[in-house]
Amino acid sequence: MKLAHAKHSVHAGDVRFTFWNGGDLHEISCRDIMINQLLSSPVDGSLNNLYLRLHRPEGIAYQPLIGVRSDSRVSVSGRGIAFDGMAFGKVAYRVVFAADEAGVWFWDIRVQGRGEEIDVIYGQDLGLAAKGAVRSNEAYMSQYIDHQVFRDERRGYIVCSRQNQPQGGKLPYVQQGSLTGCRGYSTDGFQFFGLTYKATNEPEALGRDSLANEIYQYEFAYTALQSERVKLDGEARIVFYGLFREDHPERVAAPEYGDLVEAAWRRYEAREEMYAPAVQVPPLFPFGDPLQPLPMTEEEIAALFPRRLQEERENGQLLSFFTDQYEHVVLREKELKVERPHGIILMSGGNDRVTEQVLSTTSYMYGVFNSQMTVGNTTFHKFLSNTRNALNVPKVSGQRIFVEMDGVWRMLTLPSMFEMGFNYARWTYKLGTDTIVVENFTAADAPEAVLRVESRQGKKYRFLVTHQVVMNDHEYDLPFRMERDGSRLTFRADPQALSSKYYPDLAFRLRLDGAEMDVSDAAADSTSLIALTIGESDGWTLTMQGLLHGGRLPETQRSLEREAERYRAFLSSVMRGFRLALRGEETPELQKMNAVAWWYTHNMLVHFSVPHGLEQYGGAAWGTRDVCQGPAEYFTVTQHFGVVRDILKIVFSHQYEDGNWPQWFMFDRYAPIQQEESHGDIIVWPLKVLGDYLLATGDASILDERVPYTVRGTFAFTEGNVSIRDHVRKAVDHLHRHFLHGTRLSSYGDGDWDDTLQPANQQLKRYMVSSWTVALTYQAIRQLSEGLPEDEREWAEELAALADGIREDFHRVIMRTDVVPGFIYMERPDEAELMLHPTDRKTGIRYRLLPMQQSIISELFTREQAESHYGIIKEKLYHPDGVRLMDRPANYDGGNSKHFKRAEQAANFGREIGLQYVHAHIRFVEAMAKLGYAVEAWSGLLKINPVGLQSAVPNAELRQSNVYFSSSDGKFNTRYEAERRFEELRTGRAAVKGGWRIYSSGPGIYLNQLIANCLGIRQVMGDLVIDPVLPGHLDGLEFDFVWMETPVRFVYHLNSGSRRVVVNGREVPALPIAGMYREGGLRIAKEEFAKARSNERNRVEIFI
Repeated sequence: MKLAHAKHSVHAGDVRFTFWNGGDLHEISCRDIMINQLLSSPVDGSLNNLYLRLHRPEGIAYQPLIGVRSDSRVSVSGRGIAFDGMAFGKVAYRVVFAADEAGVWFWDIRVQGRGEEIDVIYGQDLGLAAKGAVRSNEAYMSQYIDHQVFRDERRGYIVCSRQNQPQGGKLPYVQQGSLTGCRGYSTDGFQFFGLTYKATNEPEALGRDSLANEIYQYEFAYTALQSERVKLDGEARIVFYGLFREDHPERVAAPEYGDLVEAAWRRYEAREEMYAPAVQVPPLFPFGDPLQPLPMTEEEIAALFPRRLQEERENGQLLSFFTDQYEHVVLREKELKVERPHGIILMSGGNDRVTEQVLSTTSYMYGVFNSQMTVGNTTFHKFLSNTRNALNVPKVSGQRIFVEMDGVWRMLTLPSMFEMGFNYARWTYKLGTDTIVVENFTAADAPEAVLRVESRQGKKYRFLVTHQVVMNDHEYDLPFRMERDGSRLTFRADPQALSSKYYPDLAFRLRLDGAEMDVSDAAADSTSLIALTIGESDGWTLTMQGLLHGGRLPETQRSLEREAERYRAFLSSVMRGFRLALRGEETPELQKMNAVAWWYTHNMLVHFSVPHGLEQYGGAAWGTRDVCQGPAEYFTVTQHFGVVRDILKIVFSHQYEDGNWPQWFMFDRYAPIQQEESHGDIIVWPLKVLGDYLLATGDASILDERVPYTVRGTFAFTEGNVSIRDHVRKAVDHLHRHFLHGTRLSSYGDGDWDDTLQPANQQLKRYMVSSWTVALTYQAIRQLSEGLPEDEREWAEELAALADGIREDFHRVIMRTDVVPGFIYMERPDEAELMLHPTDRKTGIRYRLLPMQQSIISELFTREQAESHYGIIKEKLYHPDGVRLMDRPANYDGGNSKHFKRAEQAANFGREIGLQYVHAHIRFVEAMAKLGYAVEAWSGLLKINPVGLQSAVPNAELRQSNVYFSSSDGKFNTRYEAERRFEELRTGRAAVKGGWRIYSSGPGIYLNQLIANCLGIRQVMGDLVIDPVLPGHLDGLEFDFVWMETPVRFVYHLNSGSRRVVVNGREVPALPIAGMYREGGLRIAKEEFAKARSNERNRVEIFI
């Protein structure tokens, strides 16, 4: 083992600090708690560091004092580690890290100089959770770290950070401060590193006079402390300290433990420590600064893209646009303005059905060319590691490229321009005398990705391509096996990896064409890094294949242009040729809808076939609730009923023998991996999607399909199969057993759709009822009864009676006032306490969106109730960026739960906590279509369409324009600020920014609302239903779509004064359909449509 690969450990009581021999802090842990956030590598060093800053009239210079990025010599002892060196050629320093048995540690810095004005900034990343939880998603765990800052008269600022999500029943806590005075602080890495770090590799905060001095509760928990400024006249001393406690059950109200820190300091001062001889460990890869490309001119852009759609500009500067085929192009200038980096998940084709043979990979604009490359399972089959930081701070993850310039390796990070197609990404690096273009694309017909690098001027360069290889779920945990055969490399998992049990022949194969290469595994044991040094070349290609079951794939030469064309054809077939125009013209408004139809189809396929996202890289599973919404609804409205049938069979095979379902489950050979406990609504969704399928197709044979159950505990499938009919009966029996106090109202259990409102105690789980779940259950049971065939009449009548009973109890027990409560609490049958209701004095929350809109969708409200609650939504829950889940956020008091778990624990005001969850807003659109409120429904779709968003939502901050955002988050630094300024969201004075991306059922639900409920094209028992809810300005709208396997152009004549349908010039018989709240549409029997249609092109004129 090389010196740079070795580690040294120091203990502070039960707290263990592990350093690389180069001095970088690798990990801080206490038993199973990971205190820091990212495991460092000896290649690019630790996020933890001390920065010595020199203040000069011309500006601030800085130098790191620790690790491979410093010039320090390192020496170790049993209880510490020391760093010595000379900064700026004239300031000598010695840093001692010392640990104390009381769980306290110190960074003792001594500097010597004459006349220099200096200070020191200390930065530390924080995880504060079980190691598995932190590494599953650093951003998520950061959202629950509560930072409190106090100012001590003597010591200055003290930062106290507590993890609010219980870890084994405990709430880990860290306190950090300075014994010599702290004049500045920040709490999030976005404050410290800043957005420009993506281009410069230089933390922004180090160039500023002061740190932010404000708390920012976001997704990169990183505390920074700034010492007092000192003018050197000999030696000066600066001391930072840290303290860890496994459990801090009370909210942080004061900086405790001062006496303990002082006692630890006295012990440190009194002891003498012997250090080994100092050594300086050279970096494994001596890299230069990142390559800095030039900006693209508008003339250069116009030459490449003569027709640009939906241009996005700020102060006249072009930031991004779409091509005429809806690919998305982003310029460097925009990436430097957004917190969430532009990225795309690429997939091989053929994944519009249930299949394991899908290769996926994630590419980011700032020079992550491939990451989280997988075939099949997106958790356990990672060939390349996933990125773990939005600012690209660690730079060993995934696949990176360096180009040799003047003898120095320069990393390709942020390009001049980044182009995202549906199966490709292209980076353009414009240099003074050349342009380097990097292309990455997936094959339309094979689990294969191709990386192509080219000099447009034909210049030859040497390249270094690094790969952080995993062949497991996380890097560093296990080794991997690599075999070389000439220009081919094959990678296989270690026998201890879980994949070796389920997919023993799993392999990834790389092939280089166009250049010679050397392969280095010098950093494989410490960083899982494999480096390819590519000989001088003006262009080369690296082909990467995912082999789920081993074997070989044909070695073919692929081009981006051909594969992009084939993939577009594939997507077009999935979306049935969707296209909108207005009297032959694609207006800007319809450009947005056409573009989002393509991109949300892409996003839906990610969620369906390779479940993960850009922020939520963990996944690989179907949420029972989620797959029964987004994918099932999308494939229903696009008439891919065979896929819906397959979804149903898989979902019902994961039903437990007691009738319920897991919250989520893996749908491949890893099926035993699932979340057994589920929320109270989970059991309803399979019943609903089965009813949807029966009503759309009339295909009752699905009931005779035989599938197994899943056994609780072992999660194995039962040996015998039973009909889905029997599965349904068992589910309904389970519902009956969990009705509360003899009513037909289901107990809440572990929660409902809003995951943040999980009950904080057993009483709430047992005796609370979600009004939303009740409305959903009514809809599912009623639709199922209506979808059953004639020979199941007796069963259909039983279900109809159950639905009637649910409706009766809903109105009798829940609707005792004019406002539907979010919940009722009914410990005794004769006492129902209304919660999240105007009479609620406990939570302070008066209105909850979900039961209001679901009771409209389910047609559980009377017409008067529906209109009344629409008025409440408009007055109390309606905002410029969409509707919010409640009229105010749950109370936050330092992170301790009283009623609900996450809603009262999250320190960050985002995702569901921020209350504008886009998924829920899409259901609002569905409710508006049900009421016939066309303007509301259409504008509702535009408010959550990322294409040209600011034209619909003026207070929206810049964000990526071609991906689904799961939430629209108020731009507030803390929960307390959000509470104070919440009303500004309603008025639009507060800005909103985008939440997590892609991994959601939202894209599929969105397109279902657009097609089925706004355009009004859907299928009932095989017949064509035309029931549009469109605003008057869309009179003359043309909708191209494939119906009954033939191309159709639907033409809308709105407010025509008549109600008829003309197919290819001939009026066809059309029966009116009833509507609960409005006049319904028209139904054309499939036989009538078949008689009138042509096999070539059809024109369906709708007069309504």
